Amino acid sequence: MVKNFLYILNITLPVIILLAIGFLYASKKKINPKTLTDIVLFLLAPALIFHTLSTQNLDIQNIFAICFFSLAILLIPGFIATLIKRILKINSSVFVPTIMIMNSVSLPFPLAFLAFGEEGLSQVVLLSIPQIFVTFTIGIIIYGGRSNLKEPFRMPVLYASIIGILIAIFKFPVPIFVEKFAQMTGRGMFPLELFALGYRLRDIRISDVKISLLVSFLRFTIGFATAFLLTEFFTMNKILRACIFLVSCSPPAVLNYVFAERYTEEGRIAASIVFTGTIFSLITTPLLILYLSLT
Repeated sequence: MVKNFLYILNITLPVIILLAIGFLYASKKKINPKTLTDIVLFLLAPALIFHTLSTQNLDIQNIFAICFFSLAILLIPGFIATLIKRILKINSSVFVPTIMIMNSVSLPFPLAFLAFGEEGLSQVVLLSIPQIFVTFTIGIIIYGGRSNLKEPFRMPVLYASIIGILIAIFKFPVPIFVEKFAQMTGRGMFPLELFALGYRLRDIRISDVKISLLVSFLRFTIGFATAFLLTEFFTMNKILRACIFLVSCSPPAVLNYVFAERYTEEGRIAASIVFTGTIFSLITTPLLILYLSLT
């Protein structure tokens, strides 16, 4: 248990430090958070996704099964969250997407690698592919409303994902300078989006804590229940089973804040939810790893 906690601490501590830097910077200088989120959406995210996908060894037969599981752990929580929102009469526009869109990259990637090596990392990457498409299409529409139906087609991430998958499947050669550019540029995504999130945390109000705690609790419990049902009803190997749990039980993605900042007036609330969910994962992730090691 102590070893597992140290693993999680090594992964999450850099995240907390970057959030703190952004938070402290906000007390010294004023910048427009939307400028930072635009850089993430239009430059850094496409580069990261292209490089991640284009360097994978994708098996077409395996992709269909992975796509099913990936979409299930994304859409089932979204459906349940919609029902809860109606029952509790919650007005916040970020409630449903912050429960539906989980952190399927920056936390599950290193966790799967630490626990299962390259095979675990490969499975998590495959699980993240459909979620990338949904996040940058349906996710944007949810945040932006019907007036933004064309917005996903303006996003470079969508085309970077398609090109990356085609390169991985058909083994198209990629010029070295393109690969190096994508790798170098993509590495800047996580630091900048976390800095922007930390900067926005300066505006959080006490009234945001209640909904943040509720979303964090639902994100984990619904995610766990979804993964449990899928792994009970379908036959799969141990590594894929564990990776489904790792992704499905992840905290809300930082992209929730990025989208909320760009398309809504609830960037502050989304920042609070993402921050609370990340802190909440310091408790839930070691417990999840312990559960996986015992079952």
